[in-house]
Amino acid sequence: MSTATITVQQRSTWSGLADTIESEWTKLWSVRSSWLNILGGVVLTGLLGIQFGFSTAYDNTHPAPGEVAEKAAVGGVGVSAVVVVQVVVAAFAMLPVTSEYATGSIRSTLQWTPVRRNVVLGKAAVLAPVLFAYGLLLGVIAAVAGGLAMGEWADWDFVTLMVDLVSIAAYLTLAGLFTAGIAFLIRSTAGTLTAAFLLLLVVPMMLAQSSLRAFIWLAALLPGGAGQKFLSGATDPLSPTAGFFILLLWAAGGLFAGLKILQRRDA
Repeated sequence: MSTATITVQQRSTWSGLADTIESEWTKLWSVRSSWLNILGGVVLTGLLGIQFGFSTAYDNTHPAPGEVAEKAAVGGVGVSAVVVVQVVVAAFAMLPVTSEYATGSIRSTLQWTPVRRNVVLGKAAVLAPVLFAYGLLLGVIAAVAGGLAMGEWADWDFVTLMVDLVSIAAYLTLAGLFTAGIAFLIRSTAGTLTAAFLLLLVVPMMLAQSSLRAFIWLAALLPGGAGQKFLSGATDPLSPTAGFFILLLWAAGGLFAGLKILQRRDA
């Protein structure tokens, strides 16, 4: 008498990750909050670009005694706008995480994706290119709006503009991934947005204004401060390259910490 043997073929980890990425992509674009966030970011960026452009034109047409008016790179308007708009982008990046904890759908996500590492990697894999494209879009809008508002004072040098746009997109991508990582730690929308607002904007800005050298260094080592060094090209106390790699470490560290918490805590 023969015995029937049933072979169960398990799916590979990479196959499971691919399915997770596809699922996360669908979830990201199937909710209105993602589209409303982008709409809000576009409108805010356009308004900021116009404001910064008119301000630059006014300053150049009303120079202080001894000052010489010069054209301004239109990409610089995008860099200035990022200081404010980054909070909107951070909100976009955290919603795929915090919204699931708020609605309880994180339980279903973990049931469908039992390998919890894939949950974090899947969300990061979807967010990274989307955030980069989002950053490029906002940079272009700010540059065009600001350049048109500046009029004759706008410098449309193509190479400089491309460098500024890629820098803006890279910064917003890393800042967004950092926010997504800490969202797994904090879980709540309000708490995550507050932490991102403090670490990306408020605390670095306050510390950078200090007369104490130690505080200036601390500001440069925070994610927002490191990112500003990268965007502005300032070399004190860190170079733009060093600022980029520090921000990269913050993004990787945030995702790693989020993964460890997700693996240890129940949903």
